[in-house]
Amino acid sequence: MTPKVAIAGVCERDIDLLLLEEFLSSHEFRHWFIAQILGTEYDIRGFVNAQRSVTESSGESDLEVGVVDGAGSVIRLLIENKVNANLQPQQAERYRERGELYTVRHECAIYRTVIVAPKRYFGLDNSTKGFDSRVTYEAVLEWFQEATVLEERRKYKIALLKSAIDKGNVGYQILEDAPVTDFFRQYWELARELAPELAMKEPSSKPSRSDWVYFRPVVLPGNVEICHKMYKGWMDLQFAGKGDHVNEMYHALRAYLEPGMRVTRAGKSGVVRLMVPRLNRSMPFMDQKTDVCSAVGAAQSLFQWFLQHHQYMLGEMS
Repeated sequence: MTPKVAIAGVCERDIDLLLLEEFLSSHEFRHWFIAQILGTEYDIRGFVNAQRSVTESSGESDLEVGVVDGAGSVIRLLIENKVNANLQPQQAERYRERGELYTVRHECAIYRTVIVAPKRYFGLDNSTKGFDSRVTYEAVLEWFQEATVLEERRKYKIALLKSAIDKGNVGYQILEDAPVTDFFRQYWELARELAPELAMKEPSSKPSRSDWVYFRPVVLPGNVEICHKMYKGWMDLQFAGKGDHVNEMYHALRAYLEPGMRVTRAGKSGVVRLMVPRLNRSMPFMDQKTDVCSAVGAAQSLFQWFLQHHQYMLGEMS
């Protein structure tokens, strides 16, 4: 009997990592994917690298892949992956800006911008959404279905892609609130300038009720993050799963707490909280820029505090 594989809650990150694994490990998949962009007659001689979440001044690429052609020229693919979320304003144009930057810096001779998404995402007109090329999830799924070289492990990948396609077909499209989206983007631009170490992810389109900003520096453990709850005026260093253990958490941390810090509960998390000015993301960003700077400074303080004491704190909290 063939076991059934069921995957719920698939997200874009899952597909990012599926593609990244194949770019890095499968010569056959790389050549197939590149042929969808450049044509089967293009001569690809070598593989340079594949990366996820590549950030430049114009924003972030979900994936980037570098190969070398028969003339020894480096070609870079800049890939945006979507399950069902809307594109951000000028997102395709900003991908192209990054490609142009790479050519100016002589990091590649040729670039192509690519969007990968379920077929339904492109509508009846088969648009590329402003990108140079598109590859559908359905085409990737067909490759995996035919790739017997993958043996048993392809069953999981097929199930993951089918789940993503189903989500793209029935999932909702975010009803964007333009002022809120613009506020988040200006916040991100300021945070990237003032505190790049906080690694705020470039925001996507936002509905009207969006209010929380997350900072997830790569050095933080997977169960720890910094969250700015703008309307409440809270900057929280959150420890997932510690919500029922706030008292123990306080006793473990009290020797390290600095003025203004308090330990409390936020849902299922225990948090170390700093109060910051309240923000209204429906109002103009520039009118609140000073308060945003103050909030970003609080996030930096929590981050540095954690780095200074985490070796002692985590042991006492475990």
